[in-house]
Amino acid sequence: MKKIIALLSIVLAVFAPVKAQDVSYPAAVGPALTATYPYSMTGQIIFTSGDSDYQGSGVVVFKRSALTAAHNVWDVDGGWSTNVEFNRARHNNTIGTKRFASRLYVFGGYQRAALNYGADSDLSFARDLGGLRFTMPLANGSYAGWKFDLNLLTGDAYNICLGYGADVHSGDEMLFAEPGLSWTKIYRAYYDNTSVSFEGGMSGGPVFAELPSGDWRVVGVIVAGSDEPPAGGIHAITAEGARFIATYLRY
Repeated sequence: MKKIIALLSIVLAVFAPVKAQDVSYPAAVGPALTATYPYSMTGQIIFTSGDSDYQGSGVVVFKRSALTAAHNVWDVDGGWSTNVEFNRARHNNTIGTKRFASRLYVFGGYQRAALNYGADSDLSFARDLGGLRFTMPLANGSYAGWKFDLNLLTGDAYNICLGYGADVHSGDEMLFAEPGLSWTKIYRAYYDNTSVSFEGGMSGGPVFAELPSGDWRVVGVIVAGSDEPPAGGIHAITAEGARFIATYLRY
């Protein structure tokens, strides 16, 4: 897979031990890329669940709709999220568009899986897909294309993962991580990758694949991450996920 050298600083350590594989940790993309397509379709989500406020990420997939992770929308303890704010293309105090969601959606079976097996189970991650609908356009009528094609994850297509992290970074600047390996199917729509790591807050952020034409398509959303051992988990857009988007978010 090709590398975007300009996005991430590379440090060469003389006499350092040779690693079996490198891990791509999230790094800020900066204001210029944040405002450039397809990065500009990604947004920070701030929401209330129960008595606390949380942060997640999402991506504009139609004029008035955004795709995200189901656990940003509904939680076993807190129920449905409230005051769901979408800040598209945010870089610190600069925000492309700020909107509050008018409707929330979760993929069928997610709530039951989270209740029965816990939100951090493979069965829940395999259904961890959610959506937000708004009364006004999110990007002046523009949106990111999406595609059901698992070969774009398991083959040689170039992928980038975007979102707003809140562990190491401030949470108000877009982050980028670039897997060096293809994704591995864990269970149904849940895939992971040991060459990439995500921060808390990046959940719901898009996984983009570059097509041979040079166009970009959303092929999954971030749902899980681990530092020890490093790994990133996503909900891949499958046939069922494609129907979910086309049915509830095509507005």
